[in-house]
Amino acid sequence: MNTTRHYFIAVEIDHEIKKWLFQNQQKLKDDFHYKNWVDQNDFHITLHFFGAIDRTKLNRVADQLQRLDNQAFTVEIGGLSTFGSANKPRVLWIEVEKHPDLVQLHHDIQQIVGKYVTIDKRPFTPHITLAKKWASEQQLQNKAILNQPTGEKHLHINKVVIYEIHPEKKQKYQIWQQIELK
Repeated sequence: MNTTRHYFIAVEIDHEIKKWLFQNQQKLKDDFHYKNWVDQNDFHITLHFFGAIDRTKLNRVADQLQRLDNQAFTVEIGGLSTFGSANKPRVLWIEVEKHPDLVQLHHDIQQIVGKYVTIDKRPFTPHITLAKKWASEQQLQNKAILNQPTGEKHLHINKVVIYEIHPEKKQKYQIWQQIELK
């Protein structure tokens, strides 16, 4: 029987940056009422979300990703933002610089993935999710917190990973395959 699993392609984040993200996340829990706070080990920058995909297609995508010719590069991260309603934002996230090399990497991955599955046509907004699913009838009271500085960090991007999703675990995302950049 061929069991379909859920996967996505992302930039893996190093341990030091994950610690910094976690510290920022903890400072926000009193002001933001979310059902799901991302586990410290699950922070990442999504490049393509597959959802359910059979292993044959995923293996083909992975083989082609190994041929990526993109160079490693560094982006700046920092600053809070949200998706959704200003009163009950659906997602809370840390901003990621829309660096030309990151945009190119996303484009190159979409070109490969698009041969096998439908790709998302929405504009690419690089970000690191801290929390999702607003869980209160109460609205966000302190909107000014979104303008408070988080500090800024530099994230060196030298590999892309394919994560397999395990929703039943605390650390939900397990590396299925890594692709080193040049």
